Amino acid sequence: MDLPLLYELQDLHKEMDVIEEKLKELRETKELRKLKDEYQRLNKEYQEGEESLKKNAYQQEIRNNEIKNLEYNKKACEEIKFSKETDSVKKLESIEKQLEQLEEKKQGVENDIITLIDEVDNTTKNLAETKKRSVFIKKKYASSKENIEKSIKELETKKVKLSSKIDSLIKKVDKDTFELYGRVLKSHTDPVARMEGRSCSGCNMEVSAMDYEALKSGSQELRCQSCGRLLYFVKS
Repeated sequence: MDLPLLYELQDLHKEMDVIEEKLKELRETKELRKLKDEYQRLNKEYQEGEESLKKNAYQQEIRNNEIKNLEYNKKACEEIKFSKETDSVKKLESIEKQLEQLEEKKQGVENDIITLIDEVDNTTKNLAETKKRSVFIKKKYASSKENIEKSIKELETKKVKLSSKIDSLIKKVDKDTFELYGRVLKSHTDPVARMEGRSCSGCNMEVSAMDYEALKSGSQELRCQSCGRLLYFVKS
């Protein structure tokens, strides 16, 4: 039985498993997903901010038109106030009350415009900050993606080379031995266990003195009676 070759093959398979696990982690990385989600969230936030500015501008336009109408009404009232139509104190008081109400409405609309202008300032500042963060996240995403793709490419190259080594090694192992290795591999990721002292390194169970001496002398090949692994004695 080609135990040294099988032991080497086992190490190559373990190395391949590590590469496969790393590739899986890289391809399913949560970091990129989080960055992508954050970028999309910031874009949505920016679009909502721009939409808010458009609505604000529309509201300001409405308020400015209201002020124009109020000023027009005030002017009309003032003309009536000093016209012949106002021929009594009662009419004068009525006109003055209307003028006072129009002025109050105008002041209220102007306050609304000031509030809208303040909202524009705040929204504009938030948009600038959102844009800044969005650019940063986009760059970070691109950089992370580039690094991950680079790592994947390097691992894929290692995988190809390792596969070639494994195929080459398998050709050196006789068919029956490889089939036995494959059967044990279904139960253990390390089908070949080194002897450490008088114990199987796979399950730590001690073998009999007779089996140990036979294995040590190389007179026969054994499987661990406890776990079924192929026992491999390395001469020091």
